[in-house]
Amino acid sequence: MKILKIFLKSIMIIMAFVMIAIPFFIRKVDRTPIEQTTFHQQMLSIFDSIKKHPITIDTGAQLFAGWAKSNLTPTKPMPTAGYGKREGKPYQTIHDSIYARAIYLQQGQTQAAIVSCDLLIIPPELTLLLKQKMPSVGMDFSQVYIGATHSHNSIGGWGKRYIGELFAGKYDAAMVEQLAEKIVQAINIAKGKARSIQMSYASMTQPDLVKNRTVGDKGTEDPFLRALYLQGLEPNAPKAILTSFAAHATTLSDSVMRLSRDYPGQLVDGLEKNLGFDQALHLAGAVGSMGPEEKANQSDWEQLNHLAKGLENAIQQNTIRQPLQTNLKVLTLNLPMREPQWRFAKDWCFRHWLWTKLYGDYENEVKMLQIGNLVMVGLPCDFSGELMKDLTDYANSKGKQLMVTSFNGGYVGYITKDSYYDRPGYETRIMNWFGPGNAAYFSEVVRKLVDLP
Repeated sequence: MKILKIFLKSIMIIMAFVMIAIPFFIRKVDRTPIEQTTFHQQMLSIFDSIKKHPITIDTGAQLFAGWAKSNLTPTKPMPTAGYGKREGKPYQTIHDSIYARAIYLQQGQTQAAIVSCDLLIIPPELTLLLKQKMPSVGMDFSQVYIGATHSHNSIGGWGKRYIGELFAGKYDAAMVEQLAEKIVQAINIAKGKARSIQMSYASMTQPDLVKNRTVGDKGTEDPFLRALYLQGLEPNAPKAILTSFAAHATTLSDSVMRLSRDYPGQLVDGLEKNLGFDQALHLAGAVGSMGPEEKANQSDWEQLNHLAKGLENAIQQNTIRQPLQTNLKVLTLNLPMREPQWRFAKDWCFRHWLWTKLYGDYENEVKMLQIGNLVMVGLPCDFSGELMKDLTDYANSKGKQLMVTSFNGGYVGYITKDSYYDRPGYETRIMNWFGPGNAAYFSEVVRKLVDLP
């Protein structure tokens, strides 16, 4: 009997300790409407300040551009980023090398760079290093419009703490340092090659190459392949192209342990080899909820080829391009957000201090690059393609074209339709890190960028 009393007393003590400790680890989800939050007011203040101090444009100056690339392929096998099931295992062979590709732009005193990396995302730890290193080439990271191809078969090793290592394997500081150096190198080489150019833009619908992977036929897709063309003014001058598409670069499954750029890699290779572009770049578009349309009975590599060739053919067949005036603007602004709330249930999430231990606290930014009436917006997330139709229509109503790309150097998880917030699932719960209402919030930010003169 005495032993039983001791056992029961021990259980009661443990239960009491757990009940006391639980509130230190978890809390209820904050469902305060976005419009009533402090961070929304902070965002409005930022745009009010921009209106009072508008971006200056060297309207009479000629636009110059150059492009280059640097090989990011490691000298030894690295963890393969993209699928948690891999548990950070290294790739076994190299199918195709990975690169950082850069376009440098200058008009008068305005400088900008567009950078595409064959990575899953542009990880925050890499961004911190780029902010330190960009002044060495006479630029600031605020002038760099950066994004990733979002290949799920590229290198990892760039994420600190538990969540970063879950998707990208053990952190390797030396490798991240090397990535930063190679990116800066590509920008500097591109800067040295700058020449007079003209630019144009086109968008082509490719609905047969993208699907809604979250709700299927009940939802919508972003079917547009968007393309920015750069052409030198002299006869037979070099030319470059930047493409963006919304389908996730997941034609290769988690069982494929080979380093690869996925379909964006074959696309840019085809544009350079078959269509005569001296350099091609690809940026992941609004890939949230968007997957590659798959054909039955095709292998992973056949699906990769189907998607890449379909997009290449669309570029080849397109004859309608809109010339862009050479009014270059570049802007990076801080993005205030709600306190992170990583949920483990519908209404319960981990506390901020625990999130910091598991992932880290990083600044989040929004990037804009405007060339004539083309507005490019870079967001720190997997931004949902389901949100793009309303935003595209809004831009068109203002006489502008819109290209939204994901993975701009920060990462806040998935931004999906607000009506999906309570829907269980990978994108809507596990990877929806900052609470309800963010679809409306991010969309408002994009519209405000479109509205800038």
